[in-house]
Amino acid sequence: MVLVPAIVWKDEYSVGVKVIDDQHKELFRRVNKLFDDVSRGNVTTVLETLDFLNSYVIYHFSAEEQLMAKANYPELESHKNEHEWFKSEILSIREQVEKNGLGVSLTLRLNKLLVSWLINHVTKTDVKFAPYLKEEAV
Repeated sequence: MVLVPAIVWKDEYSVGVKVIDDQHKELFRRVNKLFDDVSRGNVTTVLETLDFLNSYVIYHFSAEEQLMAKANYPELESHKNEHEWFKSEILSIREQVEKNGLGVSLTLRLNKLLVSWLINHVTKTDVKFAPYLKEEAV
């Protein structure tokens, strides 16, 4: 069976900052791995992928926030709040998997969080700080 990625990178998602775009592409790959793991029904693998995803978003968000701080991005605090919310959701999903295993409600929650939120965040929130990074030649 060939699995279709849950989230596909498109050039229109680019914020125009290579390091951030590369990290976003990696996030998309990891989200697809998570959906693949969920479809296979292996709780252990799903938990491992969620752990990795959590570590990677911490790394990625930290990199973004450092660049924004260096560029004196005026919306840094609200952006950080969105990041904190996302990190807490990943941990909450992990707890849900540990407690209840895998199921339809988990898949729906993952889809809403990881696909809808991530695309919306990249295309609407992250694109706002890109001009500041370019102007500051970070």
